[in-house]
Amino acid sequence: MVVPHSCPGCGGERFTERHIADFLCTNTCRSCGLILGSTSRHKPKLGQYANVDLRAYLESVGAVRDRQSSDILAFLRPHVQATARILDVGCGFGSFLLQAREAGFQVAGIEPDPHACAGACRALGEGVVKQGVLPHVTLPAHSVNVVATLDVLEHVPLADHGAFADAIKNVLAPRGIWAIKVPSSEGLYYRLSAMLTAVAPRLGATFLRRLWQAEYEFPHTVYFDRRSLEAWLRHHGFSLFAYRYLAEVPIRNIIDRLTHDGDIARAQAYALIPSVCVINAIEWMRGRSDALVVLARRA
Repeated sequence: MVVPHSCPGCGGERFTERHIADFLCTNTCRSCGLILGSTSRHKPKLGQYANVDLRAYLESVGAVRDRQSSDILAFLRPHVQATARILDVGCGFGSFLLQAREAGFQVAGIEPDPHACAGACRALGEGVVKQGVLPHVTLPAHSVNVVATLDVLEHVPLADHGAFADAIKNVLAPRGIWAIKVPSSEGLYYRLSAMLTAVAPRLGATFLRRLWQAEYEFPHTVYFDRRSLEAWLRHHGFSLFAYRYLAEVPIRNIIDRLTHDGDIARAQAYALIPSVCVINAIEWMRGRSDALVVLARRA
């Protein structure tokens, strides 16, 4: 892995390099803690939903996203007017937009994956969601009150971080809000998976391959914690003003959650249930999780 010249989150130039597995090396910025990942594939790249059991995905990850969408809307509502215009960048199958529209907001979305975009169009109607990515999908300047990027920022190529932040600035109205959800390296699932690569390499690699989405068309390029995300926002002209953590791995649909993309067998998933229960209890007590949500405005 080539050590980057500077950190996209703070401009720092000193890194701690670590070889995690044969498909992943990381450089952690010593100034802000942002983890930069370099992933390599051993198979042809997959579309984001090409290798998943879609039924299992919608009943597990999809159900989690539905609940999280409700939590994020509740977190956001005190800060926006009832008729606010919301743009969801990387909207997936449209869960957040559906709930936002039901709450009275005006909604629009952008989604790069054709399967998810088609699903969102079926749910929301034609013309609401456009296929593509920012900044390639052009929108009127200062035309929305809220931009949501939920599980998106960690996929942006390192060289495009500045352009992506500028595109958000351009589309946001004055005093507009950027609502961001990212997977957090503060969570125990990430920390324990990284530790497992030392004591149980194959199992740890399975979890980390999924956490970094290494085999997919849009793998993760970075892993944030709250401190590094706040530094990233400041570096790109935004100011974080609120944050919270969301539950990411509920027990009630854990088997589908673990097995939906085929890299963990159902027998292995059942064996992992006690560990998941313990981790969830610890996360609840420590007030952290693998899912971080922040609200930010232009500085």
